[in-house]
Amino acid sequence: MRRVSVAARASAAGALVALAPPLWVASAAAQNAPAPVAAIQVDGRGNGHGVGMAQDGALAMGKAGAGLKQILGQFYPGTSLGKATGSVRVPVFTGNAVELTFPDGGEVRGTPAANSSGGEQPQKVAPGGSALVYREGDGTRVKTSTAAPPPSPATTAAPTTTSPTTSTTQPPETTTSTTIVPLPDPGGGGQTKAVVVPTTAAPARPAATTAPPPATPDSVYNGAVIAVPTGNGRIGVTPRGHRYRGVVEMTPSAGNAVRFVNQVPVETYLRGMGEVRNPSWPAASLQAQAVAARTYALRAMTVAGELCDTQRCQVYLGADAEYAAMDKAVAATSGQVLVFGKSLASAVYSANGGGNSASREEGFGLTGAGYPYLRAAPYPCTDPAPWSTTIALRDVAARLNYRGDITAVQVTGRGPSGRATQVTLRGASGDVTVTGIQFDGALGLRSTLFELRVTTATNVPALTGGSELQAPPEEAAVPEAEGAPLPRAASKRSTATVSSGTSGAIGGPAAVASALWLAVVAATVVTRRRERRAWQASLS
Repeated sequence: MRRVSVAARASAAGALVALAPPLWVASAAAQNAPAPVAAIQVDGRGNGHGVGMAQDGALAMGKAGAGLKQILGQFYPGTSLGKATGSVRVPVFTGNAVELTFPDGGEVRGTPAANSSGGEQPQKVAPGGSALVYREGDGTRVKTSTAAPPPSPATTAAPTTTSPTTSTTQPPETTTSTTIVPLPDPGGGGQTKAVVVPTTAAPARPAATTAPPPATPDSVYNGAVIAVPTGNGRIGVTPRGHRYRGVVEMTPSAGNAVRFVNQVPVETYLRGMGEVRNPSWPAASLQAQAVAARTYALRAMTVAGELCDTQRCQVYLGADAEYAAMDKAVAATSGQVLVFGKSLASAVYSANGGGNSASREEGFGLTGAGYPYLRAAPYPCTDPAPWSTTIALRDVAARLNYRGDITAVQVTGRGPSGRATQVTLRGASGDVTVTGIQFDGALGLRSTLFELRVTTATNVPALTGGSELQAPPEEAAVPEAEGAPLPRAASKRSTATVSSGTSGAIGGPAAVASALWLAVVAATVVTRRRERRAWQASLS
C-alpha cells in the first residue's frame, strides 16, 4: 500500500483542524438561527380574477391561428359584435403645485363670467411651454410660461466676429404668465379669475435700466378650466410622468388640491392603454384586446361616468404607451363592441386564468344572473402561470383580523372552475370563514385558483401589501376616498350610441370555424382535468 510520511500526516491533521469551526462559533450560529414558525404554503395557478377573457388564452389562440370572433367566442359566448362610439373621462392625478407641459403647444381655456372685464381670450402656450397649477385659499390658479419663439429671419442679425471677452447681442425673449383663480360659488359652479401679465426678458443689463411690465385687465371664468393641446398633441402631467392626448380638465378638489381629468375619444384612449405592450402579439389577439377594452370603457362611462387608470379598471398610460401594432388593432376594430341583448357586455378580463376561466361569482363575489357569457370553462393555455408562496400564520391572522392564534387554514368551498370560494380559519377564537376573494386580497395572492396546507418554515418574509383586482365596469369610477368627488352622473355619463351586431352571436359552435379548432378545445379540456388531478395528488 501507499506510504505517507509523518510530515504529510501532520499537515493533513492541521488542515482538518483548520476546517473544523470552534465549538463556540457553531453554538452561537445555532442560537442565532431563526426558529421555525407555523405557516401555510399556498400553491396556485393564474394571475387575476379569471373572469371573461384570459389574456394568455387570447395570445395562445392567436398563435394557433384563431381569428377575432373565435377568441371572443371562447371567452364571451352568446354575445354579438355591435357598434358604439363616445369619449371617456379618466382621472389621472389629484394634487397641488402640479406642472403641466405642452410639448406640442396649446392653450388654457375657460368660460367667461358676466362680470369679466376682459374678453374670452384663451391663454396660449407655445410648444415646449408649461403651466403651473396650484391652489391657494381662494381657489385654483394656473400660471403658464411660454417658450420663446425662434427669431424671425428678417430680424436675425448677420454673424459677427467677436473677441473672447465680447458677447453677441441676443434678441429679447417674450413670455406670458397667466393666473387663473376659481372663486367660491355657493351654487357649486365655481368661478375662475385670470390675470395675464406679459413680460419681456431683455439681455442681461443693470437692474436700473429695466421697467416693470404694465398690468392687464383681469379675466374671470366660470366652471372648470381645461388645457387643450394643439391639434392631436399631448399634455404632460408631470407627477404621473405621462403625456395625454385629448384635453385635461382641472377642477378644485378636497384638501386644497386640484383634480386633473383626461377627457379623450375612446379610440385614442385605447391606443394609450398599458394592458398589452407587446408588438409581437398576433393581430387577432391584439384586436380581441381592443374590442374587450373598448366595451369595458364605454360600459363604465354609461354606468359610472368615468374610469380609473390603474389595474382596478384598465391600465392607461396615455400617448407614451402608443405603438404601431396596437394602433393597427384599434383601427381594424374601430367602433366594435360586445353586445348582449340591447346593452354593452361586461367585458372583463385578466392576465392569466390558469387554464380555466372563472364564473362571475368566483371572480367578483357577484351573482351571475344576467351574465351567462361570463362562465367557468377551460380554455387553450400554454402556460398556466404556476406560483407558490409561504405565509406565516401570524400574518394570516393579522391581515384577516383573527383574534388569537390560528392553528389551521382550510379551503372549505370551491366554485365551478375549482377556485376557492370559502376559506376557514381555525384556532383560539373558533372557526371563522372568509370568502376566497377576501383571502386572496388580504394576503396579496395572484389568484383564487390555489391549494394550501399548514407547514412550518424559517425566514418567512413579512407581507408588504394586498392585491388589487380589476373591478366590473359598473364599479369603475374612482372612489371618493381617493380625494376627489365623483362626477354627476347626469352630466358626465357617456352619450355613446350602441347598435346590435348583425352577424349573430359570436359564441357557440358557429363561432368556431373548423373541426380542428373544436378538437383543440376538447383536447385542452382533457389536459386541464388531468393537470388538475395530478396537481392535487402532488399536494396531498
